[in-house]
Amino acid sequence: LAIEAKYQALCGRLDEARAERMPKDRKPYAHQVQAWEAAAKGHSVLVSSGTGSGKTECFMIPILNDILQERGPAGGIRAIIVYPLNALIQSQRDRLSAWAEGLGGAVTYALYSGDTAEKSTGAVAAIGELLDRKSIRTKPPSILVTNITMLEYMLLRAEDQSILQKSQGLLRWIVLDEAHSYVGAQASEMAMLLRRVRSAFGVSPEDVRLMATSATIEDDTG
Repeated sequence: LAIEAKYQALCGRLDEARAERMPKDRKPYAHQVQAWEAAAKGHSVLVSSGTGSGKTECFMIPILNDILQERGPAGGIRAIIVYPLNALIQSQRDRLSAWAEGLGGAVTYALYSGDTAEKSTGAVAAIGELLDRKSIRTKPPSILVTNITMLEYMLLRAEDQSILQKSQGLLRWIVLDEAHSYVGAQASEMAMLLRRVRSAFGVSPEDVRLMATSATIEDDTG
């Protein structure tokens, strides 16, 4: 009941979304509730569950709720969601567009990949979406969906420094999709990258919750 009350306002708004609607009377999976409870307590979370079992909701609901309840400054990245492939980044557009619209533009987002245009192409953006790099640098979105390469570039490129400057002290969430792909040297490199990200955004490890998801991590403790 406590966790339901915490997310009640958000669920009411998503229930009214025209697309990708989440009915507020929908019964969540046990792993979703466990992830929400852990995130609400400020813990980092690893979700291992099968394909199509609602892993995205495990991190998106707490992130959206956190941003919706915030009374901080407008503009600035609060959450970074890292996908290993551009196709996975693009797959989130419809859901984010629908939910951002349902939240009345209170949450903004951008899909930041090598395909992101440098400046406006005249394309019509969905509510809350930033379509080009110039817009992202001018007023960084609440949620940045990207990949490892672009995240590395963002830390290094002079033209992206405004993103970091305007997001100082605001980053609270980092999400790693397909976490099982980070093993051995890749895992070490990712750990170092996350340290650099936190430093660049002016936050400490205890300020940022890490949410990782995977459909293939197995429990081999037995």
